[in-house]
Amino acid sequence: MTSELACIEHLMSSGEVLPSQERSWTTWSPEKRLAGAVLASALVSVRDHHGDPRRAADVESDLAWVRSDDVGEPFGFLRLCDLFDLDPDWVRGTVAEWCRTEPRARRAFSLSRDAA
Repeated sequence: MTSELACIEHLMSSGEVLPSQERSWTTWSPEKRLAGAVLASALVSVRDHHGDPRRAADVESDLAWVRSDDVGEPFGFLRLCDLFDLDPDWVRGTVAEWCRTEPRARRAFSLSRDAA
């Protein structure tokens, strides 16, 4: 599994999608893998660094990208949500929740999953 797919699955998992419903990353083109990396990078930036003054400019740029309704850019937020069958309002709501959470209370992002 690529780190991009693992990142997206980790950030967006809600337990509502069965493994059989997920698409396999092995069928992704290089362009789709790049798109996944762009989306994952922005989401990780906000989740892990919102509230950190040293990363404020990067986080604000990523938040502006998530909030943008521009569909003219090939790697625009709405286009990537469409590409990955994500509801943009749901992703934006998740991002807004991260922004309301105290940095100390947010769990740092990790590609590894805890065993049940």
